[in-house]
Amino acid sequence: MNKKDIERIKTYKNYPDGSGKRGIYDYVFLPFHEYLEKYYSTPDLSTWEIWQGKYIEPAFDENRHDEMVKNFGYVKKDFHDFSAQYEVFNHLAYDNRLDDETRKFIGFMAGVGFFKRYDINVEEWFDMLNWSHPEHAMEEGKTINEILKYPCGDNMFKVSLPQMPFWRR
Repeated sequence: MNKKDIERIKTYKNYPDGSGKRGIYDYVFLPFHEYLEKYYSTPDLSTWEIWQGKYIEPAFDENRHDEMVKNFGYVKKDFHDFSAQYEVFNHLAYDNRLDDETRKFIGFMAGVGFFKRYDINVEEWFDMLNWSHPEHAMEEGKTINEILKYPCGDNMFKVSLPQMPFWRR
């Protein structure tokens, strides 16, 4: 972040708590653990829950695959790579930083071609600074591995996953 950006962000200090610009200020100037505690100790997971019910759980229940295909907007079931989905889900099985819902979400990402599109594997993705938009390099930020070291980091990750630019189609 350059000096001009920092000066602009400093002007957000007196914005009300809960506003987007105050969130930007806090992200830049609060210690990261305080930022996570303030914004992600009790996050709004309603979008996460919608994704779980509409896409993720049906993708992991063979009897509901057709439902997921319809909900996600595929023309046919063959467009989803269930092998890649389960391969990534199983690969993450012993990562105790993630709960089953998060492992399934990341597996679903593999099934829809996220890792294939960016030509990366899960480990590379977990180590990227701009993990939410892998095709654009960043010089600053936090990797998934860094975020998951903090209390409330998993909540930040859950809130962020359904909001990634990859989903805009």
